[in-house]
Amino acid sequence: MTTILRGTLEKESAVVVLWVPFLLWHLGSPANVTAYSLEDNELWLRHLLGLVSNGAEAVYIYFKFRTVGVPIYGSLHYLDVMVVPLLVGGILKYAERIVALRSACSEQLRSALYSEAEKNQHESKEREMIRTGLYESAGTVKQFVEDPQVKFLREARTSFEIFRPLFLDLPFKVSRKYFDDNVYLKDKSAKEAFRLVKIELQFFHDLFFTKNPIQYRHRKLNAFLRSFYILSALSVLIVLSTQNHIGVSKRDITGIDVAVTYLLLVGAILLDVLGALLHLWSYWTMTEFGIAGGKLYKLYHWLVASRLRSIKSMAGTPKIAQYDLLKDFCSKHGIGIFSGLINLIDTNELRNKYRFISFVELEHYLEEFIYTGLEKERLNPSLSAEVLRIKNDLDASLQPFLELGKGAREGIPAGLTRMIFIFHIATKLIYYNAVQRGRPVRSSSCRISNILSDYMLYLVLVHPTMLPKDFGDTTKESFVPDVIRQESQRMASTFFEGGTLDPTAAIKLFTNGLLGIEDAEVFFSFEVISNSSLRQVEDTEPNVLVGGQHAAQQLLGLSVFRYDYDSIWELVSDIWMKMLIHAAKYCSWKEHALALRQGGELLTYVSLVLAHFGLSQYIEPS
Repeated sequence: MTTILRGTLEKESAVVVLWVPFLLWHLGSPANVTAYSLEDNELWLRHLLGLVSNGAEAVYIYFKFRTVGVPIYGSLHYLDVMVVPLLVGGILKYAERIVALRSACSEQLRSALYSEAEKNQHESKEREMIRTGLYESAGTVKQFVEDPQVKFLREARTSFEIFRPLFLDLPFKVSRKYFDDNVYLKDKSAKEAFRLVKIELQFFHDLFFTKNPIQYRHRKLNAFLRSFYILSALSVLIVLSTQNHIGVSKRDITGIDVAVTYLLLVGAILLDVLGALLHLWSYWTMTEFGIAGGKLYKLYHWLVASRLRSIKSMAGTPKIAQYDLLKDFCSKHGIGIFSGLINLIDTNELRNKYRFISFVELEHYLEEFIYTGLEKERLNPSLSAEVLRIKNDLDASLQPFLELGKGAREGIPAGLTRMIFIFHIATKLIYYNAVQRGRPVRSSSCRISNILSDYMLYLVLVHPTMLPKDFGDTTKESFVPDVIRQESQRMASTFFEGGTLDPTAAIKLFTNGLLGIEDAEVFFSFEVISNSSLRQVEDTEPNVLVGGQHAAQQLLGLSVFRYDYDSIWELVSDIWMKMLIHAAKYCSWKEHALALRQGGELLTYVSLVLAHFGLSQYIEPS
């Protein structure tokens, strides 16, 4: 708009005045999206200032370039009239987005919860409490029990309402009825539980990043605005297509201007139609129109029947990211003519970090394992009997990995970040050692151990803020996983001096070499500076390669006590499950909300299932 305002456009080119409202339309966000990060919600005042300044510019441009064609009455022209509904629609769309941003900011969400609690307190005499400030409406659930899909959807919606304070880090109480029922998870299978949680997180995603919540709350106003937007753009498109009859000739509007104007109008119409369809297709609307009574309800129910049928069969979680540190160590890092320039720009080695990320599906066996582990945590937050039996034969240095089940956060001396590095290296050493010796690695415990190990390391390197911050000495290493990775990579390069190998051969050499060292701490305390000289490395913290090698040797040494590999992998998978649960319990819910923008992390799903089980520091039974 500033370019148009400062330009030297002639009156005959003033059709561009039709383009100005579309800038406001698209600042009002395409479809139903309002925010691309949580910070957008907190900066709603900045967007309000943008509406005032951009709206004022648009109005000024309208009055500056508004006389084209034959007048209708006095100085009023056809194009003047055509611009008005577009301009009003653009301002309304931008204002609608700002209202959505404001309603999703943390201060407003907290205020809404408190006002909701105060309002419901006066009306709660004959209603049963669900959670602090939220009360059940008599008969609401019974009206939907005939349709299992809608009932499932409404359970997810109620769960979303119950757990809203979690994402604001607010403590609350849940009624004993819902608490004992695990908030609808009591009799559900692992598959159904993860699907329920996925729908809950979709509600939370909409709360933070879309207009769906305010459109749902103000349904009549939303229907009016959607109709106004579509009809205003459609009417202008129809009128413009008859330009020879409204006093605008082809010399007033060039062919390029006409094409651009048509493109803007058609694009605006399609986006608004898409937004309306997405809202009708959303879970918010489906929970409201779930009763199949009356022609309108039956028609809507028929339209969304396919989506309802797919609710319980859809994928429960997004793909699980994987990062194998040993493949990183043993792969040839790209070099080329632009390598130096890339290294200047990419000081944090993002290129190499993301190069080794892969994704796997959450298979049924892993889904069952995680859900069973969470249920065990609810019933008895301690290690399984088999693991406790093996625990007695382990070296004392491995006890911190097993003490996670006790929940004693202060009892972890090295910090969770370092523990994940150490046990990841140990897991991969055991795995690659088994592969080289022809031992079976297809058991479910082995696959689960590798998937969880790679996932936890992915969190450490790519999303370190999702992990708890108050483990061990945070000032030294808990916040610098990249430093640990780079230092370990430097030490791992000792095994590849004198040449380059393909990844498979390099992994074999590294695994056998590291496991074959008798005293790894002494070995890594020196570095080679020439063919005939060594230099001692001063390191106050034990290197993670040393810790990983020691843990792997201890676990492999269990064969002395006649434990088979399946028992060892069962122990390893149980330890990784404990780490996952521990991280999920103490992760900031703000980080979970941020992750929803990319579809959510497995850690978020685990955290919400734990909340269903009442294993959250913010939840108490009433």
